[in-house]
Amino acid sequence: GSHFQEALDARTAARVAQGLITALSSSNAVHAKVASYLLSRGAAVWAKHVQDGEGLIRTLYARYWRYQDFGTTITEAELALKTIAPVLPAQFVEVVGEEANKHSQLVCHVRSERTVTSIRVLVGIIKRHPIPMLAALPRAVEVVLSTLDPANPLVRQSLMQHSTAALKEIVRRFPQATFHQETQRFAVGTIDALIVIFDVRTATKWRVLEGHEGPISAVTFDAEGQRLATFSCAEGRIRYWETGNSGPFGLFSSKVGRCVQQFTVPQSLTRVGEGEDEANLQICFGVLFTPGAIVLTRDGRPVCEFRIRK
Repeated sequence: GSHFQEALDARTAARVAQGLITALSSSNAVHAKVASYLLSRGAAVWAKHVQDGEGLIRTLYARYWRYQDFGTTITEAELALKTIAPVLPAQFVEVVGEEANKHSQLVCHVRSERTVTSIRVLVGIIKRHPIPMLAALPRAVEVVLSTLDPANPLVRQSLMQHSTAALKEIVRRFPQATFHQETQRFAVGTIDALIVIFDVRTATKWRVLEGHEGPISAVTFDAEGQRLATFSCAEGRIRYWETGNSGPFGLFSSKVGRCVQQFTVPQSLTRVGEGEDEANLQICFGVLFTPGAIVLTRDGRPVCEFRIRK
């Protein structure tokens, strides 16, 4: 089935998948090693029949973290984890979150190696498989930010370098994510048509913007960090938002999360190009502010401009 996937019917594939998962936890190191290999080779087939995705990811992560205890190599353990993770992205991010938070509490004056490793594994998957990870992107941001909770100052200090590097990588890989340095706000668009804005200083959600009618394709802050431009390719619209003020009176502002303008993008600019992978539409667009306008880009090139009211 790992090599001739089309030869398996759904019922047989389900039975084989459960058999491999059971063998993965076998006390027989050879059986577990073979199961790990076969799971990685047929990940797309087996994932459809996994009843406990988080449980599987936990087992694979344990084999990766303590590979010597399982009689395997770091390369083999890593292969299985990094092959299964993109087909079970939500479950993978939850397990990484457990690892990051559970072990960050152990940090005193020494960096938690296990927490750092979990963040590195998350970033590694994002680098290799950005499109499959889109569905879990908001949760991935939450996981990284949880390591910067000011309520745990020693944890925050020891993990600051690694966690901020992870957030920068997320912004670099996904046009759906953006960070404003001065206000310390991090915004991420979701496949559920929401834009979630986090306050990095407090490691908490600060705003949730609603109004789009399709998955978010790109987001960006203006220079002051008080306004946001967002684009949904599926909807074919750009929206211009007042995000509101920070501070204790921000919640009572009349400009809290308010869409002040929207623009329709010509369909000709959002079609799949000849020879282009349709999946590329999910990460090829960008938005940016210029004086008095919002510019939509595709593959880094401007394609249209819309005038905005200040």
